[in-house]
Amino acid sequence: MLTAVPGKSCFIEEVIQKDDCVLLKSERGVLRICIYFDDVVRVSFSVDGTFDEGQGDHFLERNCLDLSSATLTLQETDNTIKIITKSLVTVIDREKGFVSFERDGKKLFSEAPVENYTLEKFDVYKNVGRIKTEEVKTADGVKKRIVAANKEYQESLFHTTLRFVFAEGEKLFGLGQAEEGVWNFRGTTQYLHQANKKIAVPFLISSLGYGLLFTTQSPSIFSDTQYGSYFYTNADYYLDYFFIAPRPSSSTVFTEIIARMRALTGKATLPPDFALGYVQSQERYETQEEILATAAEFKKRNIPLSLIVLDWLSWDDGMWGQKSFDKKRFPDVPGMIKKLHEDNVHFMISIWPTMDEKSENYKEMKEKGTLLNGVNICNSFDAAARELYWEQAKRGLADLGVESWWCDSSEPVTPEWNHMERQLPEKVFSEYLQATGDIMFPQKANAYGLYHARGMSEGQTRDFPERQMLILTRSGYPGSQRYGVTLWSGDTSAKWSVLKNQVVQACQFGLSGIPYWTVDIGGFFVKRGEPWYWDGDYQEAAEDPAYRELYVRWFEFGAFLPMFRAHGTDCRREPWSFCDETNVFYDTLVSYIKLRYELMPYIRMVSKRVTENDESFIRPLFMEFSDSAVFDISSQFMFGPSIMVCPVTKSMIDFEKYKSCEIAYKSEPVVELYLPADCDWYDWWNGRKYNGGQWIKVDAPIEKMPLFVRADSKVLVERNGEIKEAICRAF
Repeated sequence: MLTAVPGKSCFIEEVIQKDDCVLLKSERGVLRICIYFDDVVRVSFSVDGTFDEGQGDHFLERNCLDLSSATLTLQETDNTIKIITKSLVTVIDREKGFVSFERDGKKLFSEAPVENYTLEKFDVYKNVGRIKTEEVKTADGVKKRIVAANKEYQESLFHTTLRFVFAEGEKLFGLGQAEEGVWNFRGTTQYLHQANKKIAVPFLISSLGYGLLFTTQSPSIFSDTQYGSYFYTNADYYLDYFFIAPRPSSSTVFTEIIARMRALTGKATLPPDFALGYVQSQERYETQEEILATAAEFKKRNIPLSLIVLDWLSWDDGMWGQKSFDKKRFPDVPGMIKKLHEDNVHFMISIWPTMDEKSENYKEMKEKGTLLNGVNICNSFDAAARELYWEQAKRGLADLGVESWWCDSSEPVTPEWNHMERQLPEKVFSEYLQATGDIMFPQKANAYGLYHARGMSEGQTRDFPERQMLILTRSGYPGSQRYGVTLWSGDTSAKWSVLKNQVVQACQFGLSGIPYWTVDIGGFFVKRGEPWYWDGDYQEAAEDPAYRELYVRWFEFGAFLPMFRAHGTDCRREPWSFCDETNVFYDTLVSYIKLRYELMPYIRMVSKRVTENDESFIRPLFMEFSDSAVFDISSQFMFGPSIMVCPVTKSMIDFEKYKSCEIAYKSEPVVELYLPADCDWYDWWNGRKYNGGQWIKVDAPIEKMPLFVRADSKVLVERNGEIKEAICRAF
């Protein structure tokens, strides 16, 4: 018969206190508990007692260890070891070695009592010698893919798994941005890797009032199914996470969790004022003349505009990723930017980490060894590469007056876009591991966007300190907020279902700790094309009134995001591109742009509080209200502390009757929404007061997205140069 081989014992044999950390040794390894605040505990487990200093410290603030000012008391019994602060009790089961957390005698969270940790060692190899590659044409340009190479051993890492036990009825949120529109992650599996329409952030928030922040920068999996509840990381030196459970003070506990997360990963920078106004973009403006003409048309029509964006192909033909202008199409960039500034319009340009081999930027990076291994992508993990990348951007762009940056394709690996059909999530995850493993450190494969933004931010802050940092990028990670980053949701498709999911994405990303986020208003792809991702529903694009309805509803939603930005392909995106016989679509777009500027005093106030007080722009309702009903609502959110936004995510117009040149509806244009019980509410549009704690039906014609102001607050607005407090539009 076979003989069962027992695993290593989890029994805690030795307990050693070192300042604010406690080491607990067992046969299977060393458990380290470190106190960062009275209500923040770092839990780390290593099989050999080694805790590599690189893990976690690369996205934590440098002075974070100085924050370990909490005092702890250590209590030992035969069964447990307790580490006590004034806010939390960390309990370690002596026999089984699992960790749980309590407050006031109530359990908040517990690791699984059996097999709570698994660390599986594996070897990491680097491609060396002659590397065989092939070129792949992608939506993000021509990229190299490694097909064969010799291997050289680099180091050994671990696949780690933390298993936990959740309470009955507990809900889980966060994890960044995913396109499927899942609200509560209980009962699901979530693959955390970067992608065009996915932003992986390893940060969970529980309805019970705690957060779990993992220090990994590798692709990960969260799962809560019949196979158990666990968090898996693909490549780390050891298992490592923060447990965050502050006591609520003047705000809710969830606001405090975000504030603690930023204390660990960095404060959000204050964006330039122009980043808070209306941003006009499209795929793409082709010449200097077109950009100036567009800005002039906004001025002619008396439509406010703060920022205009130049998408890809600003470079000479065939020189993908070269950080310089095609002088034939952009003969006088300083003059163009000067003219824009005269009309209070600012300029942003798209830059890419991928470079064509014929370009001077590529040749320079190749010569200096600052490319990712075997491919044509800047190695942003390397400080010298980041410095050279910035120097190229400075020479070719910043020295001409370019002041803000669209760091596109900052994943920069999206193997799922190489297929004609959409792949299953588990296959996409597997291919991402393979593609990133060929060219970068597996333990950093989710954090490329963080390092990419870091290089641009550090360079501009040093060389142009008078310019406030603004980076629009598609990929980020905990810590991105300290580099002036605004994330966006990627190249979405024009569908009502996508718009509905975007509202859920806004709520989820509002819990990421990275406060600035936006969308491609109207969806990037409007028509349906051959690849799976070119998946819009409107072949006539803006000529189709059905798309104009969708675009307007998306626009209304976008007006209440941290960045208000129109962008996409298949049709132009300026407001006048949506004119027709009724002009109701055009008039509504213009009215929401003007409303954004009316609300600018309020928006500036929120932005300042985001930086100074670690608050959030997008706030799921449960962040603000104690009403338990709001935990299940992801179709509404707070924009700052005072304004509740209720996007319309379904078609209401009867297009069979539309030819009469008047808007006709299929039925009464009404939506149902919930008013949280913590306060009374004012309808922004008419000033009517409602009691909280009830579902109501309100009118939502195409011109109006339901907006409500909490009765215990005021909104700062500006009209005719005068700033006042208001509870509704007709103040």
